[in-house]
Amino acid sequence: MDNTAPGKWAACLEYIRTNLTPKEYATWFEPLRLIDQKEGKVTVSVPTKYVGEYIREKHRDLVARALTEVYGRQTQLIWRDEEAIAQWKEEERQRQMELQRKNTAARESQLPPLSPQLNPCYTFDNFVEGESNKLARAVALAIADKPGQSTFNPFFLYGPSGVGKTHLVNALGVRLREQFPEKRVLFVSAHVFKTQYTDSVIHNTQNDFINFYQSIEVLIIDDIQEITTAKTQQAFFHIFNHLQQNGRQLVITCDRPPVLFEGIEERMLTRFKWGMIAEMEKPDTVLRKAILESKIKRDGLSFPQEVIQYIAQNVESSVRELEGIVNCIMAYSIVDNCDIDLQLTARVVARAVNLEKRELTADDILQAVGQHYGLKQKELVSKGRRQALVQARQLSMFLCHKYTDMSYAQIGRRLGGRDHSTVMHGCNQISLRISVDRNFRHEVEELEAVLKK
Repeated sequence: MDNTAPGKWAACLEYIRTNLTPKEYATWFEPLRLIDQKEGKVTVSVPTKYVGEYIREKHRDLVARALTEVYGRQTQLIWRDEEAIAQWKEEERQRQMELQRKNTAARESQLPPLSPQLNPCYTFDNFVEGESNKLARAVALAIADKPGQSTFNPFFLYGPSGVGKTHLVNALGVRLREQFPEKRVLFVSAHVFKTQYTDSVIHNTQNDFINFYQSIEVLIIDDIQEITTAKTQQAFFHIFNHLQQNGRQLVITCDRPPVLFEGIEERMLTRFKWGMIAEMEKPDTVLRKAILESKIKRDGLSFPQEVIQYIAQNVESSVRELEGIVNCIMAYSIVDNCDIDLQLTARVVARAVNLEKRELTADDILQAVGQHYGLKQKELVSKGRRQALVQARQLSMFLCHKYTDMSYAQIGRRLGGRDHSTVMHGCNQISLRISVDRNFRHEVEELEAVLKK
């Protein structure tokens, strides 16, 4: 006789069949299905409660004899109808999830303290609300109060550069840490995530990398569009799944909606759409004015209202540029020892936004970069790998991405048929160098000044 549970149940049914008419057996016993078999207990499904009640009333002794014959004495038969089975399975799933949560909590209670890498200056108190960001702010506040709720998990926030996405998700993290100081919250840029993963591959510590990120309770990833390589995506996919299944909160920012992603796996896009997707648009004039007034008050400055209105009406691209204009006006007023008035403001704004008003093409940028470095355009689009040539080519990519509407793929095709990942890498390299190399930053600013003319 088969000693496996299904084999024993089959033997039990065979014993019953030999003691009934074919019709009666087919009606009452063929629909039965074995669900579970543990020591001393056999759980069987019945189509309806009525079937179970009928068998218990009419064939109790026959079933008892069959169980004794096959399973031995002291075996209990448990009947479950379809509704009860669904409830039983759900209860079992909940028990398993609770056990997993307890095990995870036990492991994480032994983890070392985690620095959240949040900017304490970015809070909800100094985030100015307007029509373009109202929904995103409301969602962020809701998550800060109840992280991990399925409705807003993951929270995918997208919009162009400089509209305040990083500020808002930092504010979410800061507020959450204030309310739940015991939670493991981490803010990380996609660029840092990529670098960490690459290092883990080089040093053969991928498991440590994955385990670390799977221990996070609220993970905030900034600029997710930079994670495009297949292996890095796969690592993030496993982390995402683990956090999602365990009720952890994911917050993701991006410069475009999921449907416009290039070079990312479909399964990742599908998961981004599971929760809440919110857009942050460029601020309108009313919001720009409110942002300016907030910054001026926060910095203890004094600007005439007509100056604030002029800036709000003429600087349209981003919050970051608005703040930069204020800083420039202050600097010019100190250097020139003059009052902050419309004349000074108009001069500063004209220098700052002139480039925005002129439609630049890739040819304009390639020509300017070529002249700056003494290179011909055909050299910039060639396969050459000289260091000076690579830098000039990457700077061309960076400026094309910054000042044209071309996608990474379009820029790559224009610069010698390169793929989008090469262009993204080039842009990242230039951004990184600008942030750490003052001389190079001044060089880029000079080149941009040429493009403004």
